[in-house]
Amino acid sequence: MHKIQRQLHTDHHHLHKLLNCLSHEIGCYDFDSKRAPDLAIILSALDYVRTYPDKWHHPSEDIIFNRLLKKKVKESKLIKQLQIEHEKIILETKKINELFNSVAEDCIVSADELLTGARQYIALQKQHLDKENEFVYPLMDTEFSEKEWHEIENEVKMQDDPLFNNRSKKEYDQLYRYILDLEKEKCQNI
Repeated sequence: MHKIQRQLHTDHHHLHKLLNCLSHEIGCYDFDSKRAPDLAIILSALDYVRTYPDKWHHPSEDIIFNRLLKKKVKESKLIKQLQIEHEKIILETKKINELFNSVAEDCIVSADELLTGARQYIALQKQHLDKENEFVYPLMDTEFSEKEWHEIENEVKMQDDPLFNNRSKKEYDQLYRYILDLEKEKCQNI
């Protein structure tokens, strides 16, 4: 597996963890929740999505997807749909981020609007990841030669994941610890 391909796979795994964390916090806006949501965690998670997946991961996939489209793979229609979803996800990330920033600025936003919007956003992200994992990512193994990966590597500049791989940055420290604690708690409850 090429290092770019490995990074994209790892990103998906990490993004699933992040979405589970976000879902856990969003659930606190439910009527019967026993605890208050941690708005700082929610805002940090959304900032991370805008900083890394929206600015590096999806554009990198688009480069790879365009190469697959040139090969006229049978999944071309789905690949085009996934590229459109990349744009939709970026817009939805911006919208949901603005909604939670309004909450942080003490604007009145109904819990129902937050829950509905955030749950739709998380579902969109997870469905997108699952389609890529199931239908498109396997093509990377079969469709690209080492020479093609080298060409892709010249177009896609590797970037450290600021949440999961770059521990020197402190901007996502609290979010990183939160994700680890949540996973630890889930393992203890099994």
